[in-house]
Amino acid sequence: MTNRDRPERTRPAPNHGNRDRSQLLMAWYRLVQVVTGTAWTALAGLRATGRRHIPAEGGALLVANHLSHLDVFVLGQLQPRPLNYVARSTLFFRPLGAFIRSVGGFPIQRDGLGAQGVKETLRRLRNGSLVVLFPEGSRSFDGLLGPLKPGISALVSRTRVPIVPTGIAGTFEAFPRGRLWPIPHPVRIHFGPPIMPDEYAGLTPEALSTLIRDRMLEAHRTASAHLHRDTGSAPLPSAAHTPTPPPNAPARLARLTEIFDWTIQAV
Repeated sequence: MTNRDRPERTRPAPNHGNRDRSQLLMAWYRLVQVVTGTAWTALAGLRATGRRHIPAEGGALLVANHLSHLDVFVLGQLQPRPLNYVARSTLFFRPLGAFIRSVGGFPIQRDGLGAQGVKETLRRLRNGSLVVLFPEGSRSFDGLLGPLKPGISALVSRTRVPIVPTGIAGTFEAFPRGRLWPIPHPVRIHFGPPIMPDEYAGLTPEALSTLIRDRMLEAHRTASAHLHRDTGSAPLPSAAHTPTPPPNAPARLARLTEIFDWTIQAV
């Protein structure tokens, strides 16, 4: 058989972590991605840097600072790989729960990941998916990075996958706590160099938590610097002390916050 007669070999397409989604759900995810990404880019401006640091295939954890309800939407933009989100089980009621599942969300207990949440997170990572965690456990009260939940290091040590520190800037100004509706504001995202398994193997929980937070701070500073450069706004500091909730929050606002709260916890 001559070389001309040999069938042409094609390289397999990269695994973008689609095993947990049917073709129909992938089409729906892409539709949501295009609509939200196009709208926010046109109305306010959305840019991401460091996307080369996200592994092209295989399981990986994105650990990001948590500023706003918008975070879960902007993180899924401007990249080909679909994301998976950990969301509070109290949000999985009709019709909101169906929508959360349709874009890759899966439930955890209100007060932490729990055994089932850890099991599902590990399963999706082993299937080659990207999973997003917000290690602070709740949205920031002041736009700064707060302390990480103590359970994040225990979870990460079991994953044995690359950890991509991610910084978000601008969503706090667009949709902070206490605001009922978002307003257009530029958003910048930076994906830092991944923390590889060999880098965190053998670290104590305290050392691993410190490493993750330091890398998240670097990513947040970079995103804030890009936002400042592009808009001329004063960059916020990155680190924060333990946040204190604002006093006398209205009960109805607290309820709305609960309904729309896509907080990712790793307790």
